[in-house]
Amino acid sequence: MTEITIPKYGLVQDVKPHYVYTIKVLSAGIQECVERRYSAFHAFHRELRKSISTPPFPSKRIRCSQPKVLEQRRAGLERYLQTVFKIEGGYKQVMEFLGLEYQPSHKIDVKYQRPVFHMISEHIPSKNRHEKRLCLPDIITDGVLKALYG
Repeated sequence: MTEITIPKYGLVQDVKPHYVYTIKVLSAGIQECVERRYSAFHAFHRELRKSISTPPFPSKRIRCSQPKVLEQRRAGLERYLQTVFKIEGGYKQVMEFLGLEYQPSHKIDVKYQRPVFHMISEHIPSKNRHEKRLCLPDIITDGVLKALYG
């Protein structure tokens, strides 16, 4: 399974100072890191939306360079890449954008984790013995497991 994250960003002092985002791709125990500017992400988004339905893209305009605002943009770019990564054909385009090797046999694995525990309705006392219990899913456990294991 391949994992893609943007763990950090940094200011580059150049003729025109700008921020770069570090993208980490972890696949089969191999980690690769690539840096890209926001403008490269934006150009990628403009090109990508010509061929597939893209998720929302973080705003181009930011009012200040406060860490909170920059962190929101970093998180937004990470969500964007992760969402595109899961779209059919998106993996190839993301890998090309990052300049990393595309593996045609790659498959995004969506693993469903079984609930950690399951309550059996027969062991729960009922006010009315003839009342038929509905077997409802444990939505809290399912939600937590989905958030953790994706």
